[in-house]
Amino acid sequence: MLGKSVPVFCYHAVCDVDGHSPAVFASHLDMMLEMGFKTITADHLFEICMGRKPIDDKYVVLTFDDCHISNWINVVPLLEERGMTGVFFAVADFIGQGKIRTRADVTEMLPMREAFINAIANNDNSQFMNEAELRSLVKDHRMEVHAHTCRHQGCFKDFRSKGTFSTDSHWSTWGIYRKFNPELPVFDCGSGFAYNGFWPVFRKGHVSFKRRSDEDRRMFCREDFNRCLVKISSINKARRQYLCWPWGHFDSISMQEAAAAGFSGTFTLERSANMLGTDPMRFNRIGVGSDKDAQWIKKRLLMYSYEAPAMVCFKFFTKRNDIGKVLYMTDTEKLSGGSRQLINSARAMLVAGVGVIAVLPPESGLIPELEAMGVEVIVLDDFRNMLAAAGFLSEVIEEHQVDVVHTFHNRAVKIACIARGLSLLGGRKFKLFFNRGVIYKPNPLAPIFSLIGNGYICNSAKSREVLLRHGVLPKRAQVVYNSFAGGGRKPRRSVATTVIYVGNSGHAKGPDVFIKSVDRLLARTQCEGVRFIALGMENLSEYREIAAPSTLERIECPGYISHEEVIKLLAISHIYVMSSRQESMPNTLLEAFDAGLAVVCTNAGGTPELIRDGVNGFLCEVEDVEALARSMQKLLENGELRKEMGRVNRRIVRAYLSTAAKAQALLRVYCSLPKDAPQIELPDIDSLIGK
Repeated sequence: MLGKSVPVFCYHAVCDVDGHSPAVFASHLDMMLEMGFKTITADHLFEICMGRKPIDDKYVVLTFDDCHISNWINVVPLLEERGMTGVFFAVADFIGQGKIRTRADVTEMLPMREAFINAIANNDNSQFMNEAELRSLVKDHRMEVHAHTCRHQGCFKDFRSKGTFSTDSHWSTWGIYRKFNPELPVFDCGSGFAYNGFWPVFRKGHVSFKRRSDEDRRMFCREDFNRCLVKISSINKARRQYLCWPWGHFDSISMQEAAAAGFSGTFTLERSANMLGTDPMRFNRIGVGSDKDAQWIKKRLLMYSYEAPAMVCFKFFTKRNDIGKVLYMTDTEKLSGGSRQLINSARAMLVAGVGVIAVLPPESGLIPELEAMGVEVIVLDDFRNMLAAAGFLSEVIEEHQVDVVHTFHNRAVKIACIARGLSLLGGRKFKLFFNRGVIYKPNPLAPIFSLIGNGYICNSAKSREVLLRHGVLPKRAQVVYNSFAGGGRKPRRSVATTVIYVGNSGHAKGPDVFIKSVDRLLARTQCEGVRFIALGMENLSEYREIAAPSTLERIECPGYISHEEVIKLLAISHIYVMSSRQESMPNTLLEAFDAGLAVVCTNAGGTPELIRDGVNGFLCEVEDVEALARSMQKLLENGELRKEMGRVNRRIVRAYLSTAAKAQALLRVYCSLPKDAPQIELPDIDSLIGK
């Protein structure tokens, strides 16, 4: 004989404007009775699961979440007419005071969404059952009332964009921001009890987001559950108390706190059998959608009233897209541009409250700076033995419960791809992204890498364009600009007008082009009192054949200096020059923006994505020495133009290239799903001009 199970149905509003109409709901009840089912209480279900009572008949439990006023006006009479009972889960903070209402007293029933918004934003609880009605439900109608938390608190569970705050936004948005503002961004919502969530932080008119810690969420659950239990138990006077999870979302932390608060059981939206041995802390329930008819009810009763089909037709809740820890990995020991992007990405995640781990070679120059920021650095001695390295990485991912791996440089890409396969075999899933900060031809295996992982994160649209030309699918390449590494302090300019080049002596960076352009400039004007600084060049004597000795004497060449010293020199300078032949998006350009410099750049790679010619800088053709010299002269002769360009560039950094902006952009990528459109939107620089 098939073992029996007790199906539990979950309803919400029952009215003509939302949920099920009274007529449809009545047809559901009639179908249950026609099939010979009897309603039982939550306590009866508890006794069955604990083995204290048998399933000696066809039993069903009817639950009603939120206690919408329609439950009192429509549901209770329909249940009583048929000799049936129900379990009603009330949101404690939405329980108002007042008399017991009749149908005549309730002139309008609003949909659940509007009811929640009114309660959260306006403290208007009139669309929910009041305390007198709940007490009457227990005392006079022999129904059960239990807890549905204090406020049904939602959160932004991930960074998948839902546009901006509007009247169409999910109702829980009003409980996250507290005040309506159509300029604020909105993201995918979930339960604030199950997800740490990303919470808004307002500072100087700007909003950023920070992930709540596990401990903060634990304390939130503890306070809410204890306060809720006190309120509900004062109404139901019951020996056992039960909790219904908002949205059916829960995890180990919230479950632990529910048990510690004193709840004897909780109701989920998982689907399986409710029978002897079922954990009362995870009662299974079947959500009844508003479009479901009596025949649907009949099929679910047949499926879930027996152990075998109920366990076969299971549905378990798993938190998805919950980004709590990111691992960055590179095999390079040099402080390159890619390394700087890694450091800035780690900083952005830490600011957003996300945990960060870095896997690096033992002699990496990144270690001191990352450790000073609070990043946990794990050393991998041998990146050349890729299989052993991948095994090591898999162990780190499992041990530290890593959600995202973001690699920099080619060898790390291959190791991470192997580790992904190993981790999947071991049951640990993580997202895998590869950084791309160059515009030269990618590895021929790049399209395959992008399919093994979740794709590439490019630091410019131009870099992404190169990947697409070489076979990477559009959805597997996204754009996230780097953030600046400066401190954001107001620059203190040198008395002498200063022109600065930051690069190296490599051909792609165009150091010879810079020297030629300075030579051309000095040939037409003496530039008295002007300093020319070239960072990254070690020996100017090799350029004697392309520039006059007097020109080379005017160019200061400090040689190698630390990144901190580079930032200081940018802060005292006035004009930044980028003479590159090939670029994606140089970090020093963003740092020059942060320092409030006017810029003169070649149109190599992605630089035109951030520069409007003549507005916040000048764009010149690659190797156009005359254009570079002419642009420098314009800025040297027009101090007001320099200042205005610098002001625009600082606004660009604050709006699109700050650490907070990078955190949001990275998290949108990390949280993206395969069905989502790739992130490729360029900064709206034009909107910042003239402000």
